[in-house]
Amino acid sequence: MSVQKKGNKWYAAVYLGIKDGEQEYDWSDGFDKKEDAQLIELEMKANVIKSNHKVYDKELFSSISDKWLKMRKITVAKTTFRTNSNYYRIYIKDYFKGKLTKDIDSQDIFDFMMQIGKSAATVNKAMNILKQIFDFAISLHQIRTNPCIGIKKPTVKKKKKKTWNEKSINLFLSLRETKSCESYTAYLIMFTTGMRPGEVCGLRWCDWIDDYFIPTLGVDDHGEYTDLKNDKAHDPVFIDHRVMSQLNKLHAAQKALYRDINSHLPLDQQILPEESFINCILPDMRPMSPPYLRKRFYRIMENNKLNKIRLYDSRHSFGTNMMRNKVNPKQVAEMMRHTSVKTTLDNYSHVDEEMYKNTSRTYNDKIFKQAK
Repeated sequence: MSVQKKGNKWYAAVYLGIKDGEQEYDWSDGFDKKEDAQLIELEMKANVIKSNHKVYDKELFSSISDKWLKMRKITVAKTTFRTNSNYYRIYIKDYFKGKLTKDIDSQDIFDFMMQIGKSAATVNKAMNILKQIFDFAISLHQIRTNPCIGIKKPTVKKKKKKTWNEKSINLFLSLRETKSCESYTAYLIMFTTGMRPGEVCGLRWCDWIDDYFIPTLGVDDHGEYTDLKNDKAHDPVFIDHRVMSQLNKLHAAQKALYRDINSHLPLDQQILPEESFINCILPDMRPMSPPYLRKRFYRIMENNKLNKIRLYDSRHSFGTNMMRNKVNPKQVAEMMRHTSVKTTLDNYSHVDEEMYKNTSRTYNDKIFKQAK
């Protein structure tokens, strides 16, 4: 406790940390009123900070949040941590600044949610992060219940995913501009396997084993190496023989280029390392990044007047086309390396226009056939 009552007096206590294995506190004189003790507590904290000592107040929301972020930094992918950190800094940090974790109640959470003033998706993301922080506080025995529980968040309307059918994919991959593009192999892998753009950018030659990949790392939008989304993302990704043929061509070309660039070195140093990236920017062989692939993808679409989709929709196209072809959802989930078949069903069991027309046509054919 930061302020405690002993007998008929109120005392302020500032936690200073661990000394000789024991928790050390600085205690104030006793006060008749709790409010007086709370005021002197603030002065005591300020004095400790001025004297270059760190105040370890285990009950401040900011203190709990800092510890949560440190934990997230080592337990989640860089992109996830960056998102968590940015949302906390932009929406949460200042609002709860100086507040004790135990004093924040459901009304505070509701007021916080109402003042964000952003889209439903942004509000939901901020609220999810806030809930995780309070769950973390519970694990540290700072509070008993999460004040976020029971707060109804705004409904996020799912946008209809834009996808390409097999005909559109074939058209894109067959274009001369696509085939001559340095990122052609990356597009080929994405549309035929449903791999995420960051995963494709992170593929290395050592990840290719016979007719499958074993993804090991990713590349984020900042060009930094990152962990994959989850453990399931490391599962094997099987590839078509035509993809393997393209990989063999690319591998041979990269080996030759690497040998030419390093011709001045001993022969054993002219061999392309197996840790080299498959989809790389030549001649320095830096891995491509998702923005690099996006820029060229959008340019090809625009130049050839193709229906516009996002780069990530290559994955959605893969999943949707599998479902259109009546592949078992469990198998689709395995192919897309989803952690649960529920994710697959939530994302790809929707009836789009083409599926609706086909189903309706089949149903009506039976009706009219029987009517005859």
